[in-house]
Amino acid sequence: MPGKIVLLLVVFAIISPHQVMAECTREQKEAILVDCRKYLSRNARTIVAPKTWSHCCRNVRVVPNKDMECIKRLRTTRDRMRFVETRIMNLAHLC
Repeated sequence: MPGKIVLLLVVFAIISPHQVMAECTREQKEAILVDCRKYLSRNARTIVAPKTWSHCCRNVRVVPNKDMECIKRLRTTRDRMRFVETRIMNLAHLC
């Protein structure tokens, strides 16, 4: 009997639909670029990682799964010139 239950659970897990991941929004991108600009800017004289309690990190945590790849995809040409890509990606780990 316990073997049948385990088998049933395994079958259910395999055939159940996968959850759809939410995408990030332009508003989230803008909030991150504004609140994290001191860390992300190419023109920063000193690079200081954001604190976990900062507005920057709060905005990063709002993005589903802290998906900075999604934020990176939403950048405009102007954003690409102003902000360092690797620092955007690092936000997921720093926050």
